[in-house]
Amino acid sequence: MSGFKGRLSWIRMAGNVRTKLLLIFFIVAVLPLGTLGYFSYHKSSKVVNSQFGSYGMYAVEQLKLHFDSNIKQMDQITGNILAYMIASSIFIGDKPPTTYAQYVEERDFQNYLSSIESTNIFKVAVITPSGRVIGNSSVSMDNLASSSFWSYVSAYNNRHVVIHIPDYYSTPNDDYAISLIVPLKNGLGFPSGSRILIDMKADTILSLIRAFEKDMQSHLLIMDASGEILLQTSSDYVNQDDDIVWSRSLDTEDWIVEARIPYATFYESSTVILRYSLFIAVLAVIVGVIMAGFFSFRFTRPIMKLAQSMRRFGDGDLLIRTPVMSSDELGYLSETFNRMTGQIQGLVHEISRTEKLKSDAELRALHYQINPHLLFNTLNSIQWKAKLAHQPEILKMLQHLIVVLDGSFNFKQTLVPLHKELEIARHFIEIQRFRYEDVFTCVFDIQPGLDDCLVPRMVFQPLLENIFFHGFRDGLGHINMRIFTVNCELYMELEDDGVGVKLEHMEFISSGMKIPGKQGGLGLRNVDERFKLHFGNAYGLTLESNRNIGTKVTLAWPITRELNPHSKY
Repeated sequence: MSGFKGRLSWIRMAGNVRTKLLLIFFIVAVLPLGTLGYFSYHKSSKVVNSQFGSYGMYAVEQLKLHFDSNIKQMDQITGNILAYMIASSIFIGDKPPTTYAQYVEERDFQNYLSSIESTNIFKVAVITPSGRVIGNSSVSMDNLASSSFWSYVSAYNNRHVVIHIPDYYSTPNDDYAISLIVPLKNGLGFPSGSRILIDMKADTILSLIRAFEKDMQSHLLIMDASGEILLQTSSDYVNQDDDIVWSRSLDTEDWIVEARIPYATFYESSTVILRYSLFIAVLAVIVGVIMAGFFSFRFTRPIMKLAQSMRRFGDGDLLIRTPVMSSDELGYLSETFNRMTGQIQGLVHEISRTEKLKSDAELRALHYQINPHLLFNTLNSIQWKAKLAHQPEILKMLQHLIVVLDGSFNFKQTLVPLHKELEIARHFIEIQRFRYEDVFTCVFDIQPGLDDCLVPRMVFQPLLENIFFHGFRDGLGHINMRIFTVNCELYMELEDDGVGVKLEHMEFISSGMKIPGKQGGLGLRNVDERFKLHFGNAYGLTLESNRNIGTKVTLAWPITRELNPHSKY
């Protein structure tokens, strides 16, 4: 509490009213904006990083499933080939057939192997120890014998899977393939040491890998359990300790599909979000400061002009007049100051014109000299209270004004309970009592049980304001407001006995048009438009007026109630 008071005292010592208002506007704008920006960046970057990570893991999982599916398909083909060998009891030697029966048996087996080949399985063959190729004719016996791949896999006496570029075809091919090599046991009709060779195209997997690396700007590789790299699309990638890594192990082989993405690339989206968040925050602060400066200038300029005029008047410049820049209380003070200076100036002339009334003139001058002092104290009081506009100890008149302004600037609620709107109207009436004292009377006749009925925000105050500024002369008159229900509809009747509306002006007001050369009618049109916007064209405002007798304004709208007292409309 003491720290809060210390900050308030720092604001009080900040200089003139304009500086204090700028500081208050700046603090009020920066704190919520900074808090909102921080949580917005934190939450959005967390969501983006989570989605990015989930996508990377999902892509790696799909590649893993694709590998498993292909290898399982080749294992199934191997099983079919072995079943054929057992069922047909074939016997194929290590040398070409010498009898017609052996030729027919070998031809039928080759036709069976050819029938297995498809779009993906493009080569199926059985390789004998001597290098004979039983099956696909595109496998060159000479190329296979000199192939480093075949030398490598011949060292294994068990099933083996390899990703490589085949170099044993009669027609050279640079496309990757997944090869499955399965040794044949004795008793299956082939010489000992024969092997089944199945080649499957890997172009689909490679296209998925390249698309993944392009989308994620990452590096992907396939390695075995010992860490030996079986396949990678780029060999110049350098692993970093802070890389983001996604990896999955295959179900069919001891292989690992691993994707790596640099730390900076992974968090690039978060960096962009932070950069734009900071840019928007700085821009909003700049715009807020400019708007705060503009509005504080509009608010403090009349006060500064009036204070300057009062200082010059205090120095003896009786011809000084302060400009009237508004029609509110500050404008009223300026008008009062101008009238006072004119009266004092006339009094001085009267004193110089006649010596006979000198004593009376001196008394009158003394009387009027009190007014600048009183006015200066009043102005200082307004200045003091302006900087403490959020504190409860402001003058009673400004208390009523703040309630009205609070209702006017509360843009979060478009519909408010009736009792809140009536409270604003009563505060506005109290403000007018300070201005006109008790020259007018006002009666509110509200049907019980309507407090929670909803009504558009700030609709009664403009209608009351029209009465004081266009209907009454110097505030003199009587106002009667009635609110009641008829057939599930609400009605508000506002009557006054003021000067009324001229007949030639009624057409403009009734059609929602601005009266040429006049400022009146805008408040009525605004109220009518808001009722029609919320409730439809069947509702709104009607106006009846008789010149020098009075005016009656009627509002109609359907009954809607506040379901939750804490809800915001």
